[in-house]
Amino acid sequence: MSRWEGMMPDAFIDATAQAELIRSGEITPGELIEETVARIEKIDPRLNSVVVTLAEKARAEAAAAPDGPFRGVPYLLKEVMPSKGDVYAAGIKGVIAAGLRADHDAYFVQSMRAAGFVLAGRSNTSEMALVATTESEGWGTCRNPWDTSRSTGGSSGGAAAAVAAGLVPVAHGSDGGGSVREPAAKCGVVGLKPTRGRVSQGPAVIDSDNVSGLAHEGWMTRSVRDCAALLDVAGSHRPGDAYGAWTPPGPFTEEVGADPGTLRIGVLTEDPAGGTTVDPQCAAAARAVADVLTGLGHDVREGFPEALRRGSWPMEFMPCIGVVVLREIERFGRLIGRPLTEADMEPQTWAYTEIGRTVTGVQYAAGVDAVRERGRDIERWWEEEGWDLLLTPTLTGQTPPLGLFNPTSEDPFSSLGMEASAFTVPFNVSGQPAISLPLGRAADGMPLGVQLAAAHGREDVLLRVAAQLETAMPWAGLVPPVHA
Repeated sequence: MSRWEGMMPDAFIDATAQAELIRSGEITPGELIEETVARIEKIDPRLNSVVVTLAEKARAEAAAAPDGPFRGVPYLLKEVMPSKGDVYAAGIKGVIAAGLRADHDAYFVQSMRAAGFVLAGRSNTSEMALVATTESEGWGTCRNPWDTSRSTGGSSGGAAAAVAAGLVPVAHGSDGGGSVREPAAKCGVVGLKPTRGRVSQGPAVIDSDNVSGLAHEGWMTRSVRDCAALLDVAGSHRPGDAYGAWTPPGPFTEEVGADPGTLRIGVLTEDPAGGTTVDPQCAAAARAVADVLTGLGHDVREGFPEALRRGSWPMEFMPCIGVVVLREIERFGRLIGRPLTEADMEPQTWAYTEIGRTVTGVQYAAGVDAVRERGRDIERWWEEEGWDLLLTPTLTGQTPPLGLFNPTSEDPFSSLGMEASAFTVPFNVSGQPAISLPLGRAADGMPLGVQLAAAHGREDVLLRVAAQLETAMPWAGLVPPVHA
């Protein structure tokens, strides 16, 4: 019987608390990994959130874990980032079939290992992390622990489902348009997309400079303090990184519980471009948080960057995504020793490669310029107008059922799942930090996320206010029907 028996509830204490148990001698790293392996084996067949289990490797890592702040604590890595010796396919079905394994650890993995974290497995993702649901042909459907007939969102759906179900306390995700924050909102966990350049994506230079800086590394957690600790663990510039971020003078963990003072917080609950109708329950969740923030002494009022009236992303960049996909498909082909064909991937992935072959260099440069111009105009609201935070619903709609994403060769871009992402995409464009907090519940009991976005480099402000909300509107008791 576990020595955690009787704790409330044992599968849902956060990474910081798990590390404290190990330091106090109440549990060993080996015992904690055995607990984790048992949970995954018992619960995950109902979810399919962990597509590569690393039980034996995790046991060895736990036995040799360095004496870092998270010695022996398990985590998951999204199946788009390399970890040496492990399956590495980015969800592409032909690469999965080829059995490709990574020949190096990403810098993020190195940082996590140095802090003592133990890699317990690799989490489910959509193919090449392209769509906002996790239902790939290669890895299969990932199911939401709140309702297994519903989507987890994507593309970091496996990470969100695993943390929500209590399989691990933290999980890595990547976010190119909301792919951390959206599944976090749908699964009822905390999801942070840090500032562009905060977390290294090297050492490999892939994804055409990580989709020209749109894609960021992030994570799912159960607590704000774990988000802060991971920024301290993984936030650094490494050789070859194209971007960087301002860092506060002290550790991010010291921001949790720090007084934020009185902040100017804008509230946006409608799509200012008018392209999407916001679900009333999503809007109501954000307004309820606005009321709480007012009660905490902040200056909260309607307000948002005028640039958002032009849409969440510049359409000039859309063809450029085809170039990014084509380059990655060609890279994976080199890694497995043969070109990938249409039969090796899903219809929308192949369609992107076909688009990529038609884009000229001038068109690509114009698309990148359009992203930078839009990002500049979004950032000005903070820089020139003196706002501290923007509060929005994380998504414009509630959690959809599985099966809506059904691309075909005739219609490869049907239901990409991005329709609900009007509030998340702008901060990939601008590179600003944004966090989704599980602060709302729909009438049917499904979780609803609320997003806060800060100025470039100001995760410290995000953390201070997120911690205030965690105290005022605690979510620690959120446990889905399917859980460890």
